[in-house]
Amino acid sequence: MGFIAEVHLGHDELPLVPTIERCPDVALRYEYGATPSERRVRFVSAFGGEYEALEAAMRSDPTVSNPTRVATFENRAIYRVRVDTDLEIVPDRCADQGLFVFTVTSGTEGWVTRVYLPDRDALSAFRTECRNRDISFRINQLYDSSVSDDRTYFLTDRQHEILTTAYYAGYFEVPRGATQDDLAGRLDISDSAVSQRLRRAIAELIGATLANGRTLDEYSEATPHDARSG
Repeated sequence: MGFIAEVHLGHDELPLVPTIERCPDVALRYEYGATPSERRVRFVSAFGGEYEALEAAMRSDPTVSNPTRVATFENRAIYRVRVDTDLEIVPDRCADQGLFVFTVTSGTEGWVTRVYLPDRDALSAFRTECRNRDISFRINQLYDSSVSDDRTYFLTDRQHEILTTAYYAGYFEVPRGATQDDLAGRLDISDSAVSQRLRRAIAELIGATLANGRTLDEYSEATPHDARSG
């Protein structure tokens, strides 16, 4: 049967945690890595657009070196970094227990990983491996893997926070019960940060729940006019 868990991991010496703390408005996603010539190299996606500040933070981050932007797209940039810390976000030994990593994304002063675990023994082993290295371990969500995972989505902690705050403040009501200025004041962030987080979070949810790979023209052709007019 197995479980799916979302776990927050924190330690100042985890890769890029100092950068996460300095750039809270930039969301990071930890991608694949390699070990050429005994050097640990990782690729990281950055979402947020404030790349100059991010790169300055990376250059002063003691956990990584040689940050290099290898590609830039409309909504993200991809970086290659050399990892200079012995700590791993998800210890490799956990794979022996059957742990599978779906995503590793930046969270509040740490990383949030979404993993599959075949049983509670694997979860216990994951927790033990982290705590033996003084890595804080907090389970945000834990549920039965029999729940369909077809429609998975990637929301950062900050995107989740802005959507939840906006919802309960009445931002999505008609008429609106709160403005972007109100949300910015509640969260102590700028209006532009509110706008960016909302747009990216909503786009991620739509992509995971409604989109099916069609282009806009294909969608328009397949959707009757009467259905669109309502």
